[in-house]
Amino acid sequence: MKKVVWISLVSLTTAGSSVIPSLALAQAQQPDEGIRLLAGAQYQSDSNFSRTANAEEEQILRAGLGVGYSKSISAQRIALRFSANQYRYNERDYLDENSWEGTASWRSQFTNSVSTLINYQREETPVDQLEFTGRDLVARENTNAQLSLGDNRWLGIIVGAHQLQQRHSNEERRYLNFKDQDFFAEVRYKGASSSWVSLRYRDGERNYELFELQPTNLNFDYTQWEVETAWKLTPKTELSGVAGYFTREGESNNNEGALASMKLTWQTSPKLATEITYSFSQPALGESTDAPNEIASTILMFRWQWSSKVNVTAGGSYSELEYPGADDILPRIERNISATPLAMEWLFSDSLRFRFSAQWIERHSPIFIRDYDGYILTGGLALAF
Repeated sequence: MKKVVWISLVSLTTAGSSVIPSLALAQAQQPDEGIRLLAGAQYQSDSNFSRTANAEEEQILRAGLGVGYSKSISAQRIALRFSANQYRYNERDYLDENSWEGTASWRSQFTNSVSTLINYQREETPVDQLEFTGRDLVARENTNAQLSLGDNRWLGIIVGAHQLQQRHSNEERRYLNFKDQDFFAEVRYKGASSSWVSLRYRDGERNYELFELQPTNLNFDYTQWEVETAWKLTPKTELSGVAGYFTREGESNNNEGALASMKLTWQTSPKLATEITYSFSQPALGESTDAPNEIASTILMFRWQWSSKVNVTAGGSYSELEYPGADDILPRIERNISATPLAMEWLFSDSLRFRFSAQWIERHSPIFIRDYDGYILTGGLALAF
């Protein structure tokens, strides 16, 4: 079966976050080896592109071309992908942009119990207008390297390093560029039916490239404990996710807190799956200009396999964002509601796919300009050669 690529539909994310998704490879159980040429196109109609109470419409056309390569040599597996994208705006041509994205991975299996993995991922997307109204691309580069001992045993150990780098194309927002690096060690227990649970410790630091341009120093060191699991509760239900506790030490980012992301999947019927996801985070100051203290979100989704070639999704989400109050008054709370009554993926052939989604979003805020609603319609085609 050929590998295909598409510009994916809008997902059920927090309303007001970036709604232009990245070019993503379709997943296959056994990916083809060799070189693949990839192409995709997406049209998006946004009824409130400005993210304000005075809604302003916009239509966005995105086109992408890419190439992928994968090869297995003995116990080594190498996979590469690169794509170039164009964003063209109907009403605001000054926002037109070009971007590039890519992934690379190298997996080695030395013995049944010893393996290594190195992977790199780069995503680059336009910033959402709620955060910044000018022209700006946000690039995030993730690099991981790890050594696993005890792959096929009930108890294993994983050690490695991780780096996250964030860059903005707009000169006015370069002060938000940072590099985050950490080392981690993990103990993993494997149970029956591919279930597992792990305890992980991280020690790292985040440094901003132009901290001298910031009103306060945002650099910080951190430590973090995490418990991650993917557990088969019953033959039809699975619980997966991560929960953690962190401490930060820095001039401005000097605090402690928690994080969580959990998903319960229930195979309601042979063709219908139900997913409930909860996430909680306490972002560090400086990750974005629209900087909440806390973000809590709940998502409910239904996935229906209508036929062997058509999948249908519907669902909704509710999020609460807490912002610091001015002059030590009570914090400001903003609430987001998002609903996707229909999202469809249609496989015409092994070389051609179509995706469509309709999304409605509503944001409630005590600040009038940030209180808005709107809808987004997205359609896209994916080709493989």
